[in-house]
Amino acid sequence: MGGIWAIARHTVAASMRMKIALFFIVLLGVLTLGLPFAAEGDASVSGAVQSFLAYSIGAVSFLLSCLTVFLAWTLSSEIVGKQILTLMTKPLGRSQYVLGKWLGIIILDGVLLLFSGIIIYGMTMYIASREPRDEFDKHKLNTQILQARHASKFILPDFTAVADAQFEKNITEGVYANIEDFDEAKEKFRLLDYLQKRWRSVWPLEMRQFEFEDVRCDRSSPDATIQIRYESRVANYPPNEILQCQWYVGNRQKDTELYHFNRRDVIDRRHTLTVPADAVAEDNTLLVTFLNVDPSVPEGAMQHPATVIFEGDDSIQVLFSVSSFWSNLVRTLLLVMCRLAFLAAFAVSAATVVSFPVAALASLVVYTLAAMRGFISDSADWLYDEGVPMLLQTAIDNVFAASYFLIPDFSQFNGIENLVDGRNVPLMWVLLGIGKLVFIKTGILLLIGCLLFHRREVSEVSL
Repeated sequence: MGGIWAIARHTVAASMRMKIALFFIVLLGVLTLGLPFAAEGDASVSGAVQSFLAYSIGAVSFLLSCLTVFLAWTLSSEIVGKQILTLMTKPLGRSQYVLGKWLGIIILDGVLLLFSGIIIYGMTMYIASREPRDEFDKHKLNTQILQARHASKFILPDFTAVADAQFEKNITEGVYANIEDFDEAKEKFRLLDYLQKRWRSVWPLEMRQFEFEDVRCDRSSPDATIQIRYESRVANYPPNEILQCQWYVGNRQKDTELYHFNRRDVIDRRHTLTVPADAVAEDNTLLVTFLNVDPSVPEGAMQHPATVIFEGDDSIQVLFSVSSFWSNLVRTLLLVMCRLAFLAAFAVSAATVVSFPVAALASLVVYTLAAMRGFISDSADWLYDEGVPMLLQTAIDNVFAASYFLIPDFSQFNGIENLVDGRNVPLMWVLLGIGKLVFIKTGILLLIGCLLFHRREVSEVSL
C-alpha cells in the first residue's frame, strides 16, 4: 500500500507542474466565479439560480473529465522518457504503479471537485440573496429550487378484474367467434390497456381522483407546503389554448383541510400547485381531485368539449421536501466523482498499452459514448421501427452489446437535472454509482490495465 501512495503523491505533484493542468484549474475558477454574473435565466432570481447550477456543474464535470484524460499523460511520459525504468528497480510492483497513477488522478480530481462544489454553493447563495422579482419568484426559490424534494406518483387503479369480467362477457356473447388465431392473453391485455387509458382520459364535466401514499412531509409547521405538479394532453382544446379546470386537494373523510383551485392553464405545459401540507392525512396519504369543468361557465351552460388526458405515471406528482439543498449538491457531486473514477481508470489502462495521443483519443470517445448512450439506444430503436432487415438488427445489437459491456450510461448517474429542479438526488443513485461504476466497471478496467502492463516491455516506446 505504501508504494501505491508514493506513486499517487508523485502523480499529484507531477500533475500540478503540468501547464495544461494549471490551465484547467484557472478555467474552473473563472467559470465558477464568473457564471453568477452572467447567468440570468428568465430575469428572475429563481431562474438565475437554476441557470447557474445547470451550467456550472455541467462545465465542472466536463472540464474535470477532460483534465482526467490529459493527466494520464504522466504515465505515458514516464514510459517514453524512461523514468519508469528507475521506478521498476525499486521494490514496486507494476500493479502498484498503475493503481497509484489512478489514485493520484482521483485525489487531484476530488480536491478540485471539492473546491468547485464549495464555490458553487457559495455563488448559489450569493445569487439567491438578490432581491426577488416578486413574491412568486421568492416562493419558488425557497420552496421548489433550494430544496431536495421527493416526487411521489399516484396509484393507478387495478382494472384486472373488470377486464376479466368484460372478456368473459365477450366470450358469452360470441364476440370472438369468427376471429382466427385468437389469442386470449393478448385480448385480455388489450381490454386492460383500454380501461387504463379510459381512466386516464377525463371527458368534459367528468371528475377523476388521484390517490397518493407515503407522502412524508412535515405537517406540523403552518408554513410547510407541498407541490402538485401536473402535465396533461388536451384533445379538442379551446381556440385560445387555455384550459380552464378545477382542482381539489385534501380529504375531508380523513379530517384534512380541503383546498380548491380554479385554474387557467396553457395547454401542453407543466404546471405546479403549491398546497399547505395539512392537506395530507395523518396516515401520509393524499387525495387530489381533478374536475374537467370550466368554473367561468354558468351552471347548465354549454362547456367546451375538451378532454384532458394524463398519459404517464408521472403526469401528476406530489413533491415534498426530504432533505436540504446542500446535501442534494453533495450527492450530485459524488455522482460526478463516480464518473471521473471510471474515466480515469480507462485513461490509465489505455496509457499502459498505447501512446498518450491514442489513449487520450480513445478515452474521449468512450466519454462521448457513455454520455450519449441513451440517445444512441433510442436511435437504434428508431431504426428498427423503420423496417431494418433482421440481419442488420442483429449486427447492430451485437455491436451495442460489445461496445457497452464496460461503457456505462452516464445519464443514469447524473443528478444535475434533479438538483436544478429542486428534486431529491436519491442516495441509492450514489450507492449504485459507487457499486457499478467504481467497484465493478472501474475495478475491471484497472485489472485489465494491470494485466496488460505486466505483459508490456517498458523499454519499448508505444506507437
